Amino acid sequence: MRISQRSIDEVRNTANIVEAASEFTALRRQGARFSGLCPYPDHSEKTPSFSVDAEKNLYHCFGCKKGGDAIKLVMDLKSFSFSEAISHLAERSGVELEFEGSPEDARAAREHNQRRRQIHKALAAATVYYHKYLLRSDSTEASQARDYLKNRGLEKSTIEEFRIGYAPPRGNSGFAGAARRLDLNRRSLEGAGLLSARGGERFAGRITFPISDRRGRIVGFGARAMGDDHPKYLNSPETEIFAKRDLLYGFPQVTEAIRKQRSALVVEGYTDVLMLYQSGIKNAVATLGTATTPAHLKTLSGYADRIFVLFDPDAAGEKAIERAAAAATELKLDLRVLRLPQDPADWLLEHSSDEFGGLLSDAVAAFEYVFRRKTRRARGADAAERARIVSEIRDLISEIEDPVFYRDAVRLASEALGVNPETLQVRRSFNAPRSARNSTPVEPLQQAGRDLLALILTRPDLAEELLKSGLETHSLPEPLVLRAENFADEEQGRIFSLLIEHAGTDLDSLIADERTRPLMDQIGALSSMGEKLYPSDTAIRETWIRVGILSRERDKRQAPDYDEKDRIQSQMSLLKDALRAVVAES
Repeated sequence: MRISQRSIDEVRNTANIVEAASEFTALRRQGARFSGLCPYPDHSEKTPSFSVDAEKNLYHCFGCKKGGDAIKLVMDLKSFSFSEAISHLAERSGVELEFEGSPEDARAAREHNQRRRQIHKALAAATVYYHKYLLRSDSTEASQARDYLKNRGLEKSTIEEFRIGYAPPRGNSGFAGAARRLDLNRRSLEGAGLLSARGGERFAGRITFPISDRRGRIVGFGARAMGDDHPKYLNSPETEIFAKRDLLYGFPQVTEAIRKQRSALVVEGYTDVLMLYQSGIKNAVATLGTATTPAHLKTLSGYADRIFVLFDPDAAGEKAIERAAAAATELKLDLRVLRLPQDPADWLLEHSSDEFGGLLSDAVAAFEYVFRRKTRRARGADAAERARIVSEIRDLISEIEDPVFYRDAVRLASEALGVNPETLQVRRSFNAPRSARNSTPVEPLQQAGRDLLALILTRPDLAEELLKSGLETHSLPEPLVLRAENFADEEQGRIFSLLIEHAGTDLDSLIADERTRPLMDQIGALSSMGEKLYPSDTAIRETWIRVGILSRERDKRQAPDYDEKDRIQSQMSLLKDALRAVVAES
């Protein structure tokens, strides 16, 4: 359900911009304002130019020109959607969100949120309980758990920062007893995955590793047995807040490092993350017993441009890299593969972090790694096996969306396999993303309007005169001016009207306008789409005219009489001549 406008306004007014900005950069008071180094990763500076106005609840960087409110800052620096940022700030500000819809739907949404809050409360309380038990209990089991972590090379500061704990063995009162004192009922404990199928404590007798979502809320645990219990590692079961294919261990603690370095390491073990972090390599996360999924890569893509995967070289790991390589191309990520003779946690006991950094510089691009592995299999294989491998590589190449990368992949694979490049090529069109080619056709005016808005958002400098004065060309007796009603729906029209008012300004200025709040998700999607359309003056002019032609086609269909239809047809003929002229000039 959509968050109500009333709640959005309340969050905007209540969220403290100084508190929000302080999460990303150190601020110092300067009169009525606060200042600090710009927290945006693409703006490196030594002299503070980032200014926060507590009275207006806004921020602005005089260096990179970015600015807005707490919602915009959280969206940018945490890679949250508009609704995620609202929910995150509402939770921190104590705002109870309301939702649009019928009274029954709104009540169901409130009950759903209340249930989830209780589940989060149970998990947070369990985290504190297990952590204190590990550090303070004088029981034999807690002492053994501390010795185990020490022998793995983990320092107390790391244990405290990641809130590692130990769940008392069965036969003790455990967390269930403490939960009753916190008014946490059995339903909340079951919803949190803290109880086993038999009703006992799921993680009893295990070292616990809290797992958080992107907003830093505990959503489950990974747990390691101390004795011969099986399985050795146990994760929380799938719940309404815990989906292991979407989560990454250590993410909240390392987000800032990933964002600043624009790179991330994905490893298999929790202790690998901890040892890397402790060694000064603070941009590593771990999957939760799964391969790297498209959801993992999508999460990381909001913070990193380059991702390294460090997995065991078994059949499952190799297949996972193939799938990850295909997903990475969709997200424009530089995915690389690194192999170590041991798990990173064990390797770091005998080697320095500088040596590890040197290995990273030699990591191989994922597709190149896959091609090399497959070509090694092809050597000495019979004709049938060789043909199958060529087919596999052709399928991998067919997943590549970027035309430059596609050509490089064909060249690399043909050289490695010793086959003609034409054997590996697939008949492709790079004019639109695969998702667009495979989806249900979009109504032409809807698509043209979407393209035009995306181009304007991406290159406002090229669209300024068009927005202010319309398009002038010798083929038209007067400038072609577009208005909100020329677009396919009200939403596109509202965005276009706002673009006219902010003609020539950047995206940050547009988003600072309070009227963009209900349209934030759509504007974000259009902005990210713009670069794929290769924005240029010609592209914007062509698309501007196409919207004019298609909107008149719609008007012609709806015209009440033939005289009106003829008048519109004359306008369309002039616009088509203008379109041909613009294309010829390019």
